[in-house]
Amino acid sequence: MDYIQVSLAEAIPEQARDYASARIGSLDRYAPEHVDFAWVNLTSDKTVIHAYARLDLKWVEVQAYAEANTVTEVIDLLRERVRRQLVSMHN
Repeated sequence: MDYIQVSLAEAIPEQARDYASARIGSLDRYAPEHVDFAWVNLTSDKTVIHAYARLDLKWVEVQAYAEANTVTEVIDLLRERVRRQLVSMHN
């Protein structure tokens, strides 16, 4: 993956940036085309953490959303949703 940008809301710990970069950044091996850019946004409200991802491939954009109670849980759930989409693109 050429580039991944992770945006964090104030309430999200800085360590989440590295975790999201590693987990989402490893998805390029499932993509049918080269991933030019990935963007992850982590926000939270009082009870839930929200995660949104967008991966830009050559002519396709893959997007996913997840919410969970912990940072690692929401990033892992987001990763799985993006992975499923990338794998399904091979068919």
